[in-house]
Amino acid sequence: MSGSSLRDAYVSAGGGWQRLPEWAVWFAEAGRWAAELSENGANAVVAMSVPAREYAAVLLAFGSVDRASSTAPEHVEPELGFEQARTLQAGTCVRVAPVAGPEDGRRAYTGLFQGAVENRYGKVYELSGRPGPGGRPGMVSWFPADRYRLQVLSWPDLPDDYADRNRFSEVFEVPSGAGDLLTGRLDDFYGQCSLDCVLVGVATTVLAEAQEIIAAPGFAGLSLRELMRLRGVQAPGTHYRSVVLSSRSDPQEYRDVLRSRKPAVTVLDGAATVRRWMAAGLTKVTVAVVERTSPSAMAAAEVLYANRARSPKDLNLPARLAHALPAGVEALAWQNRERAR
Repeated sequence: MSGSSLRDAYVSAGGGWQRLPEWAVWFAEAGRWAAELSENGANAVVAMSVPAREYAAVLLAFGSVDRASSTAPEHVEPELGFEQARTLQAGTCVRVAPVAGPEDGRRAYTGLFQGAVENRYGKVYELSGRPGPGGRPGMVSWFPADRYRLQVLSWPDLPDDYADRNRFSEVFEVPSGAGDLLTGRLDDFYGQCSLDCVLVGVATTVLAEAQEIIAAPGFAGLSLRELMRLRGVQAPGTHYRSVVLSSRSDPQEYRDVLRSRKPAVTVLDGAATVRRWMAAGLTKVTVAVVERTSPSAMAAAEVLYANRARSPKDLNLPARLAHALPAGVEALAWQNRERAR
C-alpha cells in the first residue's frame, strides 16, 4: 500500500513516537478506495466486521477526505467575485479568506454577510454577527475585496449560531508537516471549505479519537481532526472538510441537505449506528463498521444482509487492500441495485 498518505507516519504514544501500525494505514487506504468508488459513480456499500471499532471509522473518514479533497473540486463551496457578491442576500453565512494564500499566516473569518459595498476604503465585504434589535445588523467588520475572497457556506448554519459574536476567526495557514500526510494541494485543502465525508457515530467518542496525534518524519505532530478538517454539526465558524453527526439524531433531518451537498462517502461508526442509519442513504457510497462484540451486532448484520440481497454483484477489494487485510477484520463490498438519488 505504498500509495497511502500515512504510509510513513508516526503516532504519539507514551510520550514518544512510534510508526503508525499497518492496520491503521490499511483503514485509511480503505477510506481512499471508498472515495474512488464514489468518483466512479458507484452506488455501493462497504461492510467491515471488526473485533473492536476504536479509531477504525476515523481513519476511514480521513482516507476518504484525503482522496475526495484532491480530486473533486465540484464539492468546494462556491466563491463569489465582488460584483456577484453585491446580489447576495444579507444574512447569508460566508467565509472570507486571504487571497495571497495560507503561507502568509493570516486569518480567515466566518460571519453573516451584510453587503458588498464601496466606501472611502474602496470595495469591501461587510460581515457582522447576530442581527441587533429590529433586525438591524450587529457590529460590522470590513474586508477589502482585493485582499480577501468570499466563500458562501452551504452547510445549514443558522444566524442564531452567531449569537453574541461579531465573527469567527481561525488561523489561515498550512500546518508544518501536512504536506507529507495529505496528497492534495494544501492551499486548496486549507483555503477552501468542502463537505467530502460524513461520519455518523457517538459524536463525543469520534471527536476524542480524532484528537490522535500523528506526524510525518521530522515534523511536529497534527491531530487527525485537523488533518480531516472535522467539525461537529453544531460547531459553526470552523473550516471543514468533514462533519460528524450524532447517531442519536434523526437521519431524516439531514438526508436532504446531505444529498444536496453531495459528499463522497458516509462512514457509519458502530453496529448501533449501522442499524439506525443504513436506510438513510446519505451518500452514494456507505462504509459500515460493525464491531462483533456489540449487543447490536446481529441486528446490524441483518440490516446489511437485507441490503446485500438487492445487490446485482459483489465488488472485489483492490489487491492492495485484499492482500493486506488486518487480522480479525472481514470486509465485504457490493453494488446496490437502486440508484443514488
